Formats: sequence, C-alpha cells, structure tokens
Amino acid sequence: MSDQMHNSWNKKEVINNIRTQGYHVAENYFSESELAEVKKSLLDTLHYIKPDSETDLKKKYYQIKEYSEKLKSHWYDITPFNCEIMKCMHKPEAIEMTKKYFNTDVIFLSRPAINAHDDANDKLLMGHQETAQMSVDHILLWAPLYDTNKEKGEGGLRIYKDSHKHGFFEHFLEDGNQRWTKDYTHVKSSVTDQFEQIDCDIKAGSAVFFISSMIHCGYPVTKKNGLRLTMSERFNPLLKLPFLRG
Repeated sequence: MSDQMHNSWNKKEVINNIRTQGYHVAENYFSESELAEVKKSLLDTLHYIKPDSETDLKKKYYQIKEYSEKLKSHWYDITPFNCEIMKCMHKPEAIEMTKKYFNTDVIFLSRPAINAHDDANDKLLMGHQETAQMSVDHILLWAPLYDTNKEKGEGGLRIYKDSHKHGFFEHFLEDGNQRWTKDYTHVKSSVTDQFEQIDCDIKAGSAVFFISSMIHCGYPVTKKNGLRLTMSERFNPLLKLPFLRG
C-alpha cells in the first residue's frame, strides 16, 4: 500500500462526501505496483488462452476477442476470483469506512468484478441503481485500471447528481433503448432526465466509492480498440441484509 494512499485517505471526509454528494473519489487509492500486478495477472490469464509475445493488455484482449468470443467471456467470468484482484479491492480502509458509515461491526463482500467495456459498447448499461444486491443499502467501489477520459474516448463512469437523495426508483427491463438491458434493469429516462449528468474523468489508481442509491452508468468507448477495464466490489452492512430477516 503506497504512502500516497495513506496521505489521501481521510475516513471522515470519505463518509461526509458519500452522505452529501453520494460519492467520493479517493485519489491514489492503489499504488502503481498494485495496478501492475493486477494487469499482469489479467494478461497472463489471457495468454493462457492463446500464448504469444504480446505485452499490451488492451491489445491482447482484442486478440482473444477475435480468436474466441466464448473464451473471452470465460476469462471475464473467472477474473473476479483472481487473488491479486481480490487483494486489491478488499483493503481494510474500505471495510472500516463502511462499518463506520453504517454503524455496524459486520460487513459482507459481494459480486467482485472486472468490468470490460470495449468499442462495441454492447455491454453498456443505462442509468441504474444498485438493486437486487445482497443488502438494500451498500457502498460500491469502482476503480479503473487505465485513465478514463471522455475526450480521449476510453469510456468512463457517469453519475446523476443528487439522485441518491430520492431513495430507490422503480426499475424496468425495457425502455425503448437497444442497450444491453436483457438481464439488468434500469430506471426510465424520464427519471434520469431530472438530474444533471456528470461524466467523470478518473485516473488509474484512484477509486470511486458511492452509495447504492446513486443513479449511475457508463459512458461509451468511442476510440477504436479502446477498452475500459475497471474493478468493482460491493461492501454490504449486516443491518441492511434482508436475507437474514424473517
């Protein structure tokens, strides 16, 4: 864990920003060496599918996508269980912050993921909240492995300002939009249009923490062979688990 991360992490500030703004951007949350280990692990796993001398993770991703869409999907499915990735996402600071935020001594982790969005944008979701999760309310970690920047076309995170202040909205599968909504619900555009959209530029190594009621989605990758790779995890407080209530 880098000294930079310790210098930028203030638990009280993080909690206050999540309560008031719905999210907090923790700069330098991951060290360069931590990100390098995650990227290497992802690249090594892709090389297991089709070995060669390619050292660029993004190029290797597209190579495997062209080689076998099925095996690329299998890579995507298995990456959340990679120890390097889990070690990165499950820092004590985030767990302790979530305990303090929800005033609980027990936190459950759920749905760790590596999200890969390429220039096809066929997995891009519409505006949604974190529903149907382990806990009703929780805090989500979202962290890019590469800089996200709308102008450079690499895609990124879009949040809807102050949407977390209105509780949870009804979610739907269909809204006359052809984005990837078969299995993931979203709120209607008549709701998202009420809020200011903020397309975030987040540097690699930084992490966004936001409350589950914040409406969010991704903005598209417009650069040819661009790739948005992000780590995500959900920190669930015991007091919000309906699974353990009769």
